[in-house]
Amino acid sequence: MSGLNPFKLRTMRKISGLAVIIFIILFWSCSDYWDNHYNEIPETVDQDVWEVMQSDPEISTFVGLIRQFKYDSLFDTRIIHTFFIPTNEAIANLQASKAFTRDILDYHIAMSFVQPASITGKRRLQTLAEKLALIERSGSKLTMDGIVLKFESPLYRNGKFFKMDQVAVPRPNLYEFYVLNNPILRGYIDSKDSIVLDREKSRPIGFDDEGNTIYDTVAVVINNFEMKYFPVKQELRNITATIVFPQKEKYENALSIMAQNLGGSFQTHSDIPVEWQNEILIPHLLKYGVFLNQLEESEFVKPPHKDTLKLANIMGDSVAILYTPINKTICSNGYAYDYADFVIPDSLYSGRQRQEGESFVRETGVNKYSWRQESVKVVSDQSFAPLRQYIQGASKDSILNVGFIKGYSGRFNIDFKSPNLFPRKYRVVVRTHMDVGGLYDIYVNGELVRSFNYYQYITSRGILNSVQTGIRFLPEGRFNRFDFWVENIEEYGRANVRFEYKGPANVPSNGLVIDYIEYLPQKYSAK
Repeated sequence: MSGLNPFKLRTMRKISGLAVIIFIILFWSCSDYWDNHYNEIPETVDQDVWEVMQSDPEISTFVGLIRQFKYDSLFDTRIIHTFFIPTNEAIANLQASKAFTRDILDYHIAMSFVQPASITGKRRLQTLAEKLALIERSGSKLTMDGIVLKFESPLYRNGKFFKMDQVAVPRPNLYEFYVLNNPILRGYIDSKDSIVLDREKSRPIGFDDEGNTIYDTVAVVINNFEMKYFPVKQELRNITATIVFPQKEKYENALSIMAQNLGGSFQTHSDIPVEWQNEILIPHLLKYGVFLNQLEESEFVKPPHKDTLKLANIMGDSVAILYTPINKTICSNGYAYDYADFVIPDSLYSGRQRQEGESFVRETGVNKYSWRQESVKVVSDQSFAPLRQYIQGASKDSILNVGFIKGYSGRFNIDFKSPNLFPRKYRVVVRTHMDVGGLYDIYVNGELVRSFNYYQYITSRGILNSVQTGIRFLPEGRFNRFDFWVENIEEYGRANVRFEYKGPANVPSNGLVIDYIEYLPQKYSAK
């Protein structure tokens, strides 16, 4: 110390003392700030929450309901509950139109401790009603299903409570919502129930004559809609979905407009086959209207610098959003939206339908195929193996090829079903190979619609006129097309089509090659 300058020593002591004073001021300032912002509500109070609730006149009706349903035994346990308590006025407003049921009471009680400070954004809370309530914090505002929680109590020995100026009615799950608002979608979901073997619970008891295991079967029901899209009947804490689907009135109005466009026997929504809705319309709406997570309206708004808005649907596909969702309904496992305007795209019912030739066969081995016996019937005097041949430039890069022996003059008839067709006039186009064929009669629903000789490709140098005025078919390599009119589709469904071989004709090779068969409504057949 003797080496230090006395003046410097006094200066250092002054600085040290000043630093201590500043530290004390900052400490108390920070403590005040911390108390003001984080300790307004004591962490715990050594008091029974039931006693506090009974002494609060603003929530006496809720207290009476707890006694009425004999829920006061909840306070005899050490389990901490959180109560979301509507005021007397809120309950009176509800009871003016409906009863305050046990289910509603259950929905306002959670068997857990809710600490708002730990909530960021949205959280789904399990209630006694076995429904998940949506708790959301935005800044200092805390809501339950969008209802502001205006008061938060301290944590008492066995629970805490919030007050709210409105009763939170238990939300339906997405399935329950559509049961009430669109039975068509409900029916579609129900139709996807399937019974399967539960291998874990089923016990093997032996083998059949072909060596297949025989089970003492325990079957379970699975729903293929829920497997593909979303478990709409379940409530999962961390997984939600958004479904945009037109409500019943708009859905039926759009079907009625479609019926009038079709004309003939179609007049109103009830005339549109449910089969078409389940096969075409509803899958289309689900592709463009089911998304993972709860999407807000703002997420469906097209950015000003983009021509279209695209979102990833629940299957991960990018889809264009060409509609405006409205009337968001909060469900217990997601959001449900209606369409602002709903019109069925005419391409779904007036566009062309293509049937691939290779769809008539199934693969049985390496380069081995057989006819799909459930949908294709072949009658032939000799057995000819069908092939799915991969050809670059063909539709979907493959064709059906059945080769006959040269000059074959026996029978070969192939019967199959068309896609589902509405009753109207169609132009049917067949894309085939010009060098493989013969003389064929083609029947639709038992009526001869075209006799076609493949030799015409040779005499016309590969250029054929369509049955539609102004259209010519030009060769595409060694492939070309021919067509015919069909006017005997009298009701919605699959037409019976038959290609009947009549002889070899003067073509290089005999057989049948089909790349595709296309069905074009007359109104659009010239396009």
